[in-house]
Amino acid sequence: MGDPVEVWSLADKAFMSRALVLARMGLGETQPNPSVGCVLVRDGLIVGEGRTQAGGRPHGEAMALAMAGSNAAGSHAYVTLEPCAHESARGPACSSSLIAAGVAAVTLSVLDPDPRTRGIGASRLEAAGVQVRLGLLEQEGRAQIAGFEKRLRTGLPWVHLGRDDGTFDAVLTAGLHVELAAHLAQLGAQGAMRVCLVAGSPIAEMATALNLVDSAD
Repeated sequence: MGDPVEVWSLADKAFMSRALVLARMGLGETQPNPSVGCVLVRDGLIVGEGRTQAGGRPHGEAMALAMAGSNAAGSHAYVTLEPCAHESARGPACSSSLIAAGVAAVTLSVLDPDPRTRGIGASRLEAAGVQVRLGLLEQEGRAQIAGFEKRLRTGLPWVHLGRDDGTFDAVLTAGLHVELAAHLAQLGAQGAMRVCLVAGSPIAEMATALNLVDSAD
């Protein structure tokens, strides 16, 4: 799926790096949806960019398309996560919106782990004649959606032990009146993807003992 790319250009890397920066700016604000960055480039210049907004909508692609306006036609979209394929009462599928705007090419960092979209969004773009390339700065892209992927796979958010840098969906510092794993499952059900346990707190020690920690400072 998507054209194989042996060597990415410096421009490709720069535009995707910008999309990843945009996505990072939304971490901790977009649950239950992942934060996605999108950059639209036409004739070598950025004509639109955006990230997923607070509460999960609008998506990054929608924000970038709104900024670009008519300049989106014939542009190249750099997106940190595969554009969604499923319709929502809160907005149209981003893959459909990119097609409708006349985007000529889409470069993705990673495919969406959500089964409602995985591979479908990219296939829809290709079927409409849009060039699709996959895997640009893939390691960085996967790191950004680690919490989203884990929640989809296990129902639990990604648990980080360390300092709160302002990018988490929830920060836990005190003890709980309920079992920790159950509380994490409750947070996951509410849409949380990334949770920080402040180092040195009783709850952090509990998480370490129960092997619930995914990453640490």
